[in-house]
Amino acid sequence: MTLEPLLTASPAIQFHVATVVPAALIGGIMLLMRKGTSLHRMAGRLWIALMVLTALSSFFIHEIKLVGGFSPIHILSVVVLVSAAEVIRSARRRDFVRHQRVVKSLYFGAIGIAGLFTLLPGRIMHEVVFAPGRADGAPVWVWPLLVALVALGISRMRDREMPVWRLLLLPAFLVSVSVLTVFFGGLNAVALLALTAGMVLGAMAGWWTMRDVEVHRLADNRVRVSGEFVSLMAILVIFASRFAAGMLEATGSSLQELPGVAELFVLIPVLFAALMAARALAQAGFNPLRFKVRQLTSETQC
Repeated sequence: MTLEPLLTASPAIQFHVATVVPAALIGGIMLLMRKGTSLHRMAGRLWIALMVLTALSSFFIHEIKLVGGFSPIHILSVVVLVSAAEVIRSARRRDFVRHQRVVKSLYFGAIGIAGLFTLLPGRIMHEVVFAPGRADGAPVWVWPLLVALVALGISRMRDREMPVWRLLLLPAFLVSVSVLTVFFGGLNAVALLALTAGMVLGAMAGWWTMRDVEVHRLADNRVRVSGEFVSLMAILVIFASRFAAGMLEATGSSLQELPGVAELFVLIPVLFAALMAARALAQAGFNPLRFKVRQLTSETQC
């Protein structure tokens, strides 16, 4: 496995991959979660937006030129755009049977089947996945760590009751690791600016997305929190950014010398870690942007 073919690909291909990979993850999670909830609707809107961006970006990719620079992949892109419109239309008409059928067809057709074709020999993703590279020599503890972090992210997708300290533990860990990585990696004025910007933007985004969420406080310093998928998404982004930064350094890629690249790998993990931390603090009751808070007592006190 190596990221080099992807890192040296055209911006259109890089953007295409950057939208289709999270679309595959979010779409799979969306199909498994309970339908009709606000969380499901939020995931659906994000997924449709990513699918539309994926389809539109394909029109700037012309690796296979059959007719006037276009190929069957562009026919699929048109189908994706039409299907995305039908997904939205059927949801608004409350035709949920057709809505689910179109969503599943779009996911398994555009991501599942089409994704398999990208792994054929001669394609960039085939080189990324199957070619020998530095990723094959990654420390063995990296993959169990990823599995554990994903499991933690998935566990936060269900409604639950927990102590406040446990709610804050994972975000605090991710923020600490992100900050310490910057300090041990060599702190300069630009890196400090990126670190500060990531912390501020992430915290503001986290509190803003939780501004009208009610806080459910229970006895014994416990809280009742609703399931959400933002934590899983943030975990995957943080891991991917740290892994990509390590790959660039290990391969000695010239990309890491480009202006802004190093600062971007500082900003991204800190931003998403701060986003998680701010959302957790809001669930615990601290949100400078909150509109309403409801104090609850546990059933044992009733």
